[in-house]
Amino acid sequence: MIRRGLVGGGFLLAASPLFAYLALALSSMLWAENPDSSKTFRAATQLLALFVLFSYLRLTDNTFVLRRALLIACMCTAVVAAWHLIVVYGVMEAPWATVLYGVNQQELALYGVKPVNAVLATLLVVPQAALLLGLLLEQPDRNLWLRGLGYLSLLVLVTMIIALERRTGQVAIVVAIAACAVLYRNRIWYMLLGLAVFAGLLILIFFPDFILSRGLSWRPSIWLATIDEIGNAPFFGHGITNTVRPVEVYDSVVGVMRNFRHPHNMALSVTYALGFLGLILWLALWVPGVLARVFSGQRRVEELYILLPVIVGVVALMFDGGEPLSTFHFNWFCFWIPIVLLLSSQAFYGAMVSSDEMPSRIRRIFPSAGVSNSGLLL
Repeated sequence: MIRRGLVGGGFLLAASPLFAYLALALSSMLWAENPDSSKTFRAATQLLALFVLFSYLRLTDNTFVLRRALLIACMCTAVVAAWHLIVVYGVMEAPWATVLYGVNQQELALYGVKPVNAVLATLLVVPQAALLLGLLLEQPDRNLWLRGLGYLSLLVLVTMIIALERRTGQVAIVVAIAACAVLYRNRIWYMLLGLAVFAGLLILIFFPDFILSRGLSWRPSIWLATIDEIGNAPFFGHGITNTVRPVEVYDSVVGVMRNFRHPHNMALSVTYALGFLGLILWLALWVPGVLARVFSGQRRVEELYILLPVIVGVVALMFDGGEPLSTFHFNWFCFWIPIVLLLSSQAFYGAMVSSDEMPSRIRRIFPSAGVSNSGLLL
């Protein structure tokens, strides 16, 4: 891209949050305890490679190819999800109230279904459902068959989210509808948001166990324990190790009550590993781009599909966590893939600094994302 003159100062400026975050993450191994250097460098390389790929497709006018590839990828995930649902509730005739994968594991293997941890499955499916929704709402597709398959795939993914019975997934559905109401600003989404909230209240009143049966799942205790640890290294953190450093939930009377693999909150994970400096850089990866698109007067329809998985994914990771920097993993679908899409979009507009079409330097780097007049394409 450099040799072809596609990368200039505007491009690098727009991509600087990613470079700064990765630089701090890699540097943190200097003060981390027993870091896995190889794994951390591989994670940084994978992220940069993904950013270069997305940016190259944009800079070479292959944005349509990128969108179509993302659409097909989400539909492939839906095919796998459909098979899992068919096996559990159709072939094995599990009651609809049964949690997905909550059946005999060996029998599942006979049908080629490899059970996935419900948390990880949620982190995989939720952002792809949001991305697929954004792609379908982006603009009319002349290929009606593909569009129909897209909506069918979305239905399958939402069904899987419900079948997993994770509250994170349930919240994500409401957040996706709320995000559409904010982004598209249209009566249909306002009505859907009202119906979702009303349905949630009815479930809470008449079927409270569906939501409250697992209590708070130790989340407040985990978060407080993590905050205590952050206080020991508030500015630059404890460093990224890419090894398991369990969070100990401690009681003054009984001692350590339980250990957890991570803080179940990505913001706390980032702050623990990289301190408040890392948290600021982490926020810089996505907050400016999202705010610039949400609150700008001029809105571009072709960018909205990026925002839905960013918003929904970040919310999901506030409850089920994620690593500050890891090799390709389930939580990448909730954060890194949408974020790299967002950053590559910003870098693309940053590369247009010399263009007369976009007079404001800030708007070149953080362009607004817009909607069509309808805001909902059926």
